[in-house]
Amino acid sequence: MLKFARYLPSYGWLPTVLTVKPEFAAFPSTDESLLQEIPSEVKVIRTRAWDPFSLYGRFQGKKKADAVEVGHVGGKLGFKRVARWLRGNVFLPDARIGWVPFASRAVRKLVQEQKFDAIMSTGPPHSSHLVGMAAYKASKLPWVVDMRDPWVEIYYSDQMYEGKAARKIQATLERRVLGTANAVISVSRHLGIGLKRRVEMQQYETIPNGFDPADISRNQTTRTGKESAFTVAYVGTYTLRRHSNALVSALQQLQATIPVQVHLVGKVDSEALETYRVNGIPVKALGYLPHNEAVAYMQEVDVLLLPLPRVRGHSGAGDVSGKVFEYMSARRPILALGPTEGDLADILNQVHAGKIFDYEDQEGMLGFLKNCLESRENAWPINDEALAEYERPRLTGRLAHLLNQLSKSDS
Repeated sequence: MLKFARYLPSYGWLPTVLTVKPEFAAFPSTDESLLQEIPSEVKVIRTRAWDPFSLYGRFQGKKKADAVEVGHVGGKLGFKRVARWLRGNVFLPDARIGWVPFASRAVRKLVQEQKFDAIMSTGPPHSSHLVGMAAYKASKLPWVVDMRDPWVEIYYSDQMYEGKAARKIQATLERRVLGTANAVISVSRHLGIGLKRRVEMQQYETIPNGFDPADISRNQTTRTGKESAFTVAYVGTYTLRRHSNALVSALQQLQATIPVQVHLVGKVDSEALETYRVNGIPVKALGYLPHNEAVAYMQEVDVLLLPLPRVRGHSGAGDVSGKVFEYMSARRPILALGPTEGDLADILNQVHAGKIFDYEDQEGMLGFLKNCLESRENAWPINDEALAEYERPRLTGRLAHLLNQLSKSDS
């Protein structure tokens, strides 16, 4: 959404952004440097919120940011189970529901006092769409719902101990939002297939995530190809759901040829970290890096690791990590883990950016790593024309075209 807000003005659309005041919310990580990308003409309005993560953190004697894991809550086992049950059965559709009353009041006032041509809500958190619904009901303006992750079928729902009543409420909310909106967009083809299977929508389009060419040119690095150790890096939150013992074994075998290092940039599960170390794989946990440093770092390593989270009973065919596009723009080979048939596999094949393997395919991973080692001093043969399809300015143009269509049909 930051990139949409950055590039929409060049297509004749000036966004006003409604969001939360930072002191009234908790996040696992924030990057203040990204605020510099907001165009000066884009107005940002921030409201208060009630945030249960703050209360949860106080119960554990933690800072509120330390109580939040991506998608759900962390902490000691007893606290965690109770908190996750509350999250899955009481805080619906999600734990950001405490923002909705404040934001709904603000958005109703906004659409009454100022002239707008369209409304757009983005999630997760999918509670944001309830704010979009409030704006739509108060104005009857064209409303676009932006689904960046599934709602009912979100991958971590199995950890929330959802009961039948909660699942029914979630399905009702999803159906009401998606069925009311004038248009729905999502970031992957299979995600859209799932939405269309459950809900009758007025209009649907897929607009994938992407990368900003300005980020790459601004943070360009020069590889020498002569580093002594062969480096495999993951940028993001690394949990046991993403871990593969087969990958560790493949790296062990590769060590017979060259020293190997694993670099983990971001929040890392300590148990997953230890799995590399006890098997003799040197691993560096670099912690969270600002976005520009992370982008530059991607260009310096030999292989970029992209494991999708494993979820029992979830095919994962529509799961496409947003980071794959910046990975591809770094022009380093990508070793992905997940369903070998799905949207991520299609994108990697289209752009010739790397390959996806089953989590247990040790032989396949080893063969790919050896191929990367042999060609480490050469540029990876990316399909530039296919990669250009995922540039943020171009993707924003597709959104602007949709907004133009909706605003014309409304007038």
